[in-house]
Amino acid sequence: MRVILMASSFHPTTGGAETYAHVVAEGLAARGHHVTVVTDAPRDAADGRPVPGDPRGVTVRRLFRYRELLADPSKVLWEQAAFSLMPELAACVEEAAPDLVLTNSLDAALAGKTISVERDIPWVATFHEHAPESEALGSARLRVAHGVLRPTLVLACSENYAERARRHGSAEVTRLIPHGVDVTAFRPDRDATALRRHHGYADSDVVVVCAAQLKPRKGIRELVEAFAPVHRRHPGTRLLVVGAVSSSSGDYPRRLREDIDRLGLTEVVRVDTGVTFDRMPDVLALADVVAQPSSGEGLSLAMLEAMSAGRPLLTVDFPGVEELVREPDVAVLVPSPEPAHLTRALLGLVADATERARLGRRARELVLARFTRERMIDETERALLGVLPSAR
Repeated sequence: MRVILMASSFHPTTGGAETYAHVVAEGLAARGHHVTVVTDAPRDAADGRPVPGDPRGVTVRRLFRYRELLADPSKVLWEQAAFSLMPELAACVEEAAPDLVLTNSLDAALAGKTISVERDIPWVATFHEHAPESEALGSARLRVAHGVLRPTLVLACSENYAERARRHGSAEVTRLIPHGVDVTAFRPDRDATALRRHHGYADSDVVVVCAAQLKPRKGIRELVEAFAPVHRRHPGTRLLVVGAVSSSSGDYPRRLREDIDRLGLTEVVRVDTGVTFDRMPDVLALADVVAQPSSGEGLSLAMLEAMSAGRPLLTVDFPGVEELVREPDVAVLVPSPEPAHLTRALLGLVADATERARLGRRARELVLARFTRERMIDETERALLGVLPSAR
């Protein structure tokens, strides 16, 4: 099987959608399939060159020449905004000769359908946007993607995303395949000594890690606010926030750093926006507690990775979280990301190493039973192969 996977955002950017694309591409390539990822070039490396940590065995094509068309004053900018990707995209399709196109986001749907029509091949879609209905013309865009463009197959990583696809016109072609985690990389016994030393953490420090894109929905400012009284009570606590800054971040990163300064936490709270996909296992290995106070997710890969690493997870009881922690004693749930709730939960976890270890063991057991990468790749491979005969 020859697959083109279109992802507007990809490694080295860190996020759930980017991780999904990386894992699926590498997993299919490891099983002998030819996978080409077509994505955008990073702004600081706008020549399409490879990036360290790209998925093994996968051809990655980073498009960048479209930027010349956008900058050409002789071109109609509106026209180029719609079609400037097409020349590079056509060249990628010609080279890859795909049997199937897989798109990883709503903004890639039209291009995916275009390739499907051009090559007479199936178009499989995944959608990782959390609340696209809240954006301008968001509901209409969903209806167009599902009901007008009509994917051959929709792969949904969570039940609430599957329900959204069904509601907007893909009921008959939607298949639920929950996220999976590399349990050999995200494991409890991974040695994080070097990284702890790099960050200046003592062996006795209790490190709280939050891995999330820097944007309001993730609740990071509330976590910092909640951490201040925890640090006053337990001076050996530290908070490490790792996550990318995206176009949806706005001034959130600046305001986050202002909060840290205002609360007098500059020596004990660190924000690292440069952590890439391949470094996440080490980051989670140094954590004593993982706090993910998001107000809403699909099936959060960041949470699954923390659970696979055997770390106690603190999160919010948002709609759909029961898919992840439906079993008792798997995570600590708070009713909302209000700082007071987070503070009480953090104080309990910081003070009780035995409870942290127990929660970590239970979380790891759940991931091994239900959320392994091998299970996800098995189901995804079968689903993709299953649509190929209908295209012939």
